[in-house]
Amino acid sequence: MKIGKVNLIYYSPTGTSKRTLEGVAKGLGVKGVEHVDLTPLEAASKSYAIPADSLAVIAVPVYSGRVPPVAAQRLRKVKGNGTPAVLIAVYGNRAFEDALVELRDITTEQGFKTIAAAAFIGEHSFSTEATPIAPGRPDEEDLEKAVKFGEQVKAKLDGVTKPVEVTVPGNRPYRERNPSGPRFPDTTVESCTLCGACAGVCPTKSITVSDKVETVKETCTACSACVKACPTGARVWTNEGIRKAAAWLHKDYSKRREPEFFL
Repeated sequence: MKIGKVNLIYYSPTGTSKRTLEGVAKGLGVKGVEHVDLTPLEAASKSYAIPADSLAVIAVPVYSGRVPPVAAQRLRKVKGNGTPAVLIAVYGNRAFEDALVELRDITTEQGFKTIAAAAFIGEHSFSTEATPIAPGRPDEEDLEKAVKFGEQVKAKLDGVTKPVEVTVPGNRPYRERNPSGPRFPDTTVESCTLCGACAGVCPTKSITVSDKVETVKETCTACSACVKACPTGARVWTNEGIRKAAAWLHKDYSKRREPEFFL
């Protein structure tokens, strides 16, 4: 199968899934690459159609072993037409659990056929200087492996008219989501310059900035995009549950995990 065009489809609040996809695209070696960024709130009201003669490379972060609900909702606005797809789950160094099989189920319902998949590692959303969890990932080594994965996908497609679908690890029913009340970062007033960077990156537009920063707690997804984007470190997690989770992850899941390919 000749790859004429590649569609990079991603939900990536902190940028880790996007960077991983760009590495895979480099390995595919195709000039015709289009981005379908499902991260901004505006994407929720759009519909996308991916033709059968292109390749879809689809990536999402992993939240507690699952596809984030917001990502799942927005992926259901993307339609394939028997389109071959490469699925990628990017997780924070603990485990990707049922995220890939859930991503496969969603994309299959939308008309895609999974011909390859991978799990990559990205810096955990709750990682801080005090409790680092896969800091700086995907790093140079990860991106080199993303390129290598793209090359392997290309090799699989070369010379075949109908690429073989693959199975991916995971369980059905999926892992139950952890029940929790509203969780959202706070703003340290003394450090905040009201620059608006936090509001600009929020995928659900839960943050407004006027003479102070306010967050709609009911729609915050705890993605930490605002925390990562704040130039002064004013946006911080004070939620006790998040702080305990970060300490646990730092203690038990600091050993480096490596990407896994399913071809």
